[in-house]
Amino acid sequence: MSWYNLVFSDQRSTRVWRHLLFWTAWCIYLMITYLIPTNWIPGWNFNAPTPHIDKYGIALASLRILSAAILLTVVHAALVYGILYFFLPRYISEGDPSATRNKKWVVTTVMLVLFVCIIAFINYFNFILSFYLSTRVGYFQRMPNMAFIIPRWGRQVLFNYPTVVGFALAIKLMKDWYLKQKEAADVAREKINAELQLLKAQVHPHFLFNTLNNIYSFIINDSPAAPGALKKLSTLLRYIIYECNQPLVKLEKELKMVRDYIDLEKIRYGETLNMNLQVQGNADDKVICPLLLIPFLENSFKHGASEMLTHPWINLNIDIEDQALHFILSNSKPTVMAENTLTKGLGLSNVKKRLAILYPGTHSLNVNEDVMSFSVSLEVPLIKPNENLQEFKMEKQSYELV
Repeated sequence: MSWYNLVFSDQRSTRVWRHLLFWTAWCIYLMITYLIPTNWIPGWNFNAPTPHIDKYGIALASLRILSAAILLTVVHAALVYGILYFFLPRYISEGDPSATRNKKWVVTTVMLVLFVCIIAFINYFNFILSFYLSTRVGYFQRMPNMAFIIPRWGRQVLFNYPTVVGFALAIKLMKDWYLKQKEAADVAREKINAELQLLKAQVHPHFLFNTLNNIYSFIINDSPAAPGALKKLSTLLRYIIYECNQPLVKLEKELKMVRDYIDLEKIRYGETLNMNLQVQGNADDKVICPLLLIPFLENSFKHGASEMLTHPWINLNIDIEDQALHFILSNSKPTVMAENTLTKGLGLSNVKKRLAILYPGTHSLNVNEDVMSFSVSLEVPLIKPNENLQEFKMEKQSYELV
């Protein structure tokens, strides 16, 4: 059983072990700091008289010490559980009207005072019994008077009661605070996950609808390119369905999808398109978030090449370094086009949101326009699967990366 499960698990058996460990530690603390040095071995001075041990021997004397510590621990446990599980919830309960809540606080305070007094009263008789047994073995020649018993009993009430309650309350409050923080983080993570799934769900049909429209145009024109385009589309669909549901994919698979998409577009445009693709670097043993590159490429075809009457061109350079990918895409610009065409399109808008979530502060995206062309420059960090992926910092997103 891990320490985390021992502290935070709600299983009944684990909770029992957790409480037993706490009270065992407290019982040992009472024996070492209070019972032994005050009743059986004064001040831990083994040279002083030890009539209790001399009369009963170490084994039986230790058993008597242990029984006294257990009895005192039971009294302290009753105090702690009463405060933590009865009085404290009544103080912090919400939803009551102000007048009712004030009245309940008064009643609870009175009950708490009475409860502490009862526990202290029981503790007092435990002291009387302890001192009485000590007189039987010659530790005291006679029963100590009240001037001797009351200060020790008062020190027990004034010191040990707040100590044990404080320890238990601190542990409970820290545990509750941690669980609430974890719950808030889980809610935020689920919200981010839901947003990412929505964005990816929007990317898929947007890309697929455009591709299907291209293939439909081949079919109605009886183009011989239709079968090849369908095969390419099948490969893309297999990648999207079986690979892109993961938070990270192999970089070589993402690049293969880029090449397959370009091949589909080349079939559509034929010899009229001047398409240049250059990939430099080693994509092996690296991973990337899926469907980050396609929306930019799709946007360059939709708002660039498809709007050009003559000589459309697209240049794509992908430079793979050890820890980063550089994606530089430029395409020809039509002479007359709609305002802000570059920033239109659901796919491009979604990928910008995904980049902000998945690579906060670690990516670079620049979209530029001049008289003759549009250009996109993207840089994202890369991860090696055999590295500790938890070091890949995502402030607003937490995937299970191992």
